[in-house]
Order: sequence, then structure tokens, then C-alpha cells
Amino acid sequence: MCAAPGSWSQVLSRALWARSGQAEATGEQDAEVKIVAVDLQPMAPIPGVSCLQGDITLRETAEGIANHFGGGKADLVVCDGAPDVTGLHDMDEYI
Repeated sequence: MCAAPGSWSQVLSRALWARSGQAEATGEQDAEVKIVAVDLQPMAPIPGVSCLQGDITLRETAEGIANHFGGGKADLVVCDGAPDVTGLHDMDEYI
């Protein structure tokens, strides 16, 4: 969640593809390796990652994510979300 620009998705993809014994360059999907990256901002394609553009607070986005897992559960959820900041500590804290 909150995956743009995608650096953590790249790290996870490389680690999980290596663990599964498949090279990500083959394009073959391991049924056990499913990575879904979601953000409001568009992301460039990442090998081994399904990228969704959407708002994680909306039901339709949650359903889109769940569809990638075919009714199964995720083993790990990573959220790199942070509020937009102004650089003014007192204002950012208040907001």
C-alpha cells in the first residue's frame, strides 16, 4: 500500500522471486509469489508485481487487491504511507 514510486515493491519482488527459485526475468509466475502494489499515483511496471492505481480507503480498491489473491490471504502487508508534509514541523504535526 502507498507503493509509488515502487522501490519497496522492487526489493520485495527480488527477494521473493529469489526465495521461490525463479528468476523474475523469465516472466513465469510462481503460484506462491503474488505481489500487489497499490497507490493513488501511477507506477511504472515492475517485473513480478501487479500494480494497481487506486485509493486504499475505497472498497473497490480493496476488492481489486483481494481479487489478485483469489480468496486467499496475504502473508505480509507493507505500507509505506506517510502524510504529505509542508516542512513546517508545527503545521505538519497539527495537520
